[in-house]
Amino acid sequence: MSTNTYAKPEEEKKGVLGNLSGYKFEFAFDDKTAIKYVPYFFFLTFLGVIYIANTYYADRVVREINLLEKDVEKLRVNYGSRKYEYINMSKRDEIVNQVKGLGLIENDKPVIKIEIKE
Repeated sequence: MSTNTYAKPEEEKKGVLGNLSGYKFEFAFDDKTAIKYVPYFFFLTFLGVIYIANTYYADRVVREINLLEKDVEKLRVNYGSRKYEYINMSKRDEIVNQVKGLGLIENDKPVIKIEIKE
């Protein structure tokens, strides 16, 4: 029998999974198999619960951070206004005006320093 050397042999058609489409996967799910996978199921369930709890915790922390940022902004503005008031109150003219009601007068003479020699 002679073969045609001029014609190319037909290539196998590959499916989405490649050459795996021709294989049969035999898998029986019985009691022994189910019991074998119970620890994995519980482990994955535990990981899912941890993931959900972590998500709730992160959301709560983000909400707290946003509230604290608003409080910090209010306190920063309050600090600025108090600092401005303090600077104005400590000026010489403001102190003189506040003390006039007590009957005190401003000293025009320079301060005398008293030194004691031992």
